[in-house]
Order: sequence, then structure tokens, then C-alpha cells
Amino acid sequence: LSQAAKRGQLGKGLTDAAIYTQQTNKVFADGLAMSRNRLLQGLEALLTGVDPEKVLEDLEDILLTADIGTQTAEDIVREVKSLREGSTKLLSRDDLKSIMRGKLIEALDTGKTRALRFQEDDSLPTVLFILGANGMGKTTTIGKLAHRLRTEGNQTVLVAACDTFRAGAVEQLQLWADRAEVDMVGPDEKATTPAAVLYRALDRATTGYYDTVLVDTSGRLSNNNALTLELIKMKNVIQKRLSVARDDDNKALPNENVPHETLLVLDAAQGRMALDSAKAWDESVGLTGLILTKLDGSARGGSVVAVSRDLGLPVKLVGVGEGIEDLRDVRKRLDD
Repeated sequence: LSQAAKRGQLGKGLTDAAIYTQQTNKVFADGLAMSRNRLLQGLEALLTGVDPEKVLEDLEDILLTADIGTQTAEDIVREVKSLREGSTKLLSRDDLKSIMRGKLIEALDTGKTRALRFQEDDSLPTVLFILGANGMGKTTTIGKLAHRLRTEGNQTVLVAACDTFRAGAVEQLQLWADRAEVDMVGPDEKATTPAAVLYRALDRATTGYYDTVLVDTSGRLSNNNALTLELIKMKNVIQKRLSVARDDDNKALPNENVPHETLLVLDAAQGRMALDSAKAWDESVGLTGLILTKLDGSARGGSVVAVSRDLGLPVKLVGVGEGIEDLRDVRKRLDD
């Protein structure tokens, strides 16, 4: 819109923005179709029943099958029971949807913002520290996020290829960086470890005036002690390299305000199976949010609710397709 206004074409800019919003909302809805249809089909079958008591039993089963989690399922059933108290009538479809919408919004409300946090001081770049086990879609997510930051945020983006463990990881990330039209720093003969690559990337970001650095990390299981120590070391590198204060001996003091986000990428198809590893990483490096991927290929989108509620962390982004633009924000209103 700002670029259109500069060209004196604000009307065209507004039209283009409206078309873009409509198209991306459709992509988001289409991506969640499997999860939505799975739940709605179960509810439709439920509401055609004739035994009000059996309806409550079946309702909890349907909700659990949708992977929204035990606590949220019990909350919904409890609310339905309360509204039906003293009545033998079934709730209408709209009544049930209204109850579910309210309870799901409550469950997703962790009290923490879903918006990505960016650096307020222009003298330092924003650093997004991105973790995830192999196969979760981490590399793809970084490419999509880089594209969004460049095209929607008009930012200069630098990708730090710090996964020096998996064969082909750097080359795969380079392909996504090229697609997103952003720069990348990877390992070379002088920088072979994740911490060394990260330090070089931060150096380039600060001297080259990049807006945001996306840090890729090695994808291994959370019970891998070597990986955990590596992640802690990398976080220390970020805090020291972006230090804004020194002690009496003129040594850099760790900047506790960075990284600005520590995001864990989870595969939606794994659902609650990923909770244990997420909790372990949260304890070791301090997660600030979650990115849920592959929602378009899974009927288990309800896992967004369960994972977010159990961890007390907001789901900030969701992947709903294989295209470079198929990374969407999670909004507060479920009917948006």
C-alpha cells in the first residue's frame, strides 16, 4: 500500500491488497479443510442421534479424535452438560459450534502475543532462532518465512545455515534462500561449526545492515545432549555478539533480549507426540512460540490447540501447503 501511494496509485493498491487477502484466506481455509471436515462430519453424525446422554459420550470421543486434547474436550463437554441441565433436548448445531468456538479460543489464549517480535532498535538486526527435529519442515518454513519478510515486510533478510550435521542441509536451505531471493551465510573452510557459522552471519548482518537474521539449526531429537549443548552455545553467541553493554573489564555482557524469537517447528501429523521434545527444548533454550507445519496434509489440525495449551506457548505460524506463500499467521478469532 505504501509503495502504491508513493506512485500515486492508492486506489489500485487497495484493490490489489483486497485481492491478495481474499486469495490467501482461501489458501488458508483450503489447507485446513481436512481437519475441519473431519470434525464437522463427526458433529453432523452426532446431532442426528436420538439419545441425549449418548450424545455427550460421543461428543468427547469426536473431540479427542480431532486431537484437540483431553482438557479442552472435557471443558466443551462440561459446558454442554451445564447448558442442557434440566432439559432433554439436543443442542442445535449452531449452539454446539458457538460453545466449541468459545472454548477453543480460550484454549489458544496463552496470554502471549502471536505476533513475531522484531528489534525496535535499528542498530541491531532481529534474530529468529528456529529449532526442530528432522522431517518437521524446518528448512521449508525458513524459506517461506524469508519470502514473507522480504515481500510483505519489505525487509532485507539473511539466512544463517547452521545445520552442519545433516548431509545436504546447507544445499537445501540455499535453494530456498534463492527462491525467496534472500542472502545466506553457510559453512566454509574457516567456519565449520554451527557457532562459527552463526558468528559470521551475525557479523555480516550488523555490518551489512540486514533487518532480520533467520537461524537454521541441526535437526535432531531433544534427548540428544550434544545438540542441546550446541543450541545453548549458539544462543550464547547471539547474546554476546549482539551485546549492547560491557562490564568493568570492557567485556561484552550478554544481551538477554536476543534472540527475539526462539521458535520450534512441529509437524501437525505428530500432534501430541511432539510434546515431550517440545518441553525438553523449552527447558534448555526457552521457547517463545511454535510453528505448526503440514496442516494441509493432515486431519489432525486440532493438535494446534493441544500443543499450545499444554506448553503455554502461542502457535505463531502454520504451514498449509508446499508453496512459498503457504505460511500463515494464527489469528485470535477462529472464524476469521
